Amino acid sequence: MKDDFKINLNCLNDTQELAKKIAKVIKPNTFISLRGKLGVGKTTLVSYIINSLSQKKIKVLSPTFSIVNIYNLKSIRIWHYDLYRLNDKTEIFNLDYELALMECVIVEWPEIISEYLPRKRIDILINEDENFIRNVTVKRIGKI
Repeated sequence: MKDDFKINLNCLNDTQELAKKIAKVIKPNTFISLRGKLGVGKTTLVSYIINSLSQKKIKVLSPTFSIVNIYNLKSIRIWHYDLYRLNDKTEIFNLDYELALMECVIVEWPEIISEYLPRKRIDILINEDENFIRNVTVKRIGKI
């Protein structure tokens, strides 16, 4: 996977191919932040990433209400956070955030905890244009 790139997602197959590229670089201490408006496909991308790493089909649910879902895969544990409903940024520490950082963390709505984001991470921004085409920018921050 290149350090920085942009891609258009015209269909779910494109999203799945992007997920496969991202899944190839996931290892312990990987942090992925996902930004984008409601309904733009953040959780769908996470689902494809997790299923790319899994030996079997896993139903990945949005952690909007639970705030965090943990997926114990054969090769790695993934902590999937959705911080949309977080009232105070320090609440993240009540959700085993420090423990999660030793494994793989994927965070939707990371701007809520911007000061607690690791310096080494993958930032993904998903936007949608007027034709419902998703424009994705992927950036590696720091040496991963």
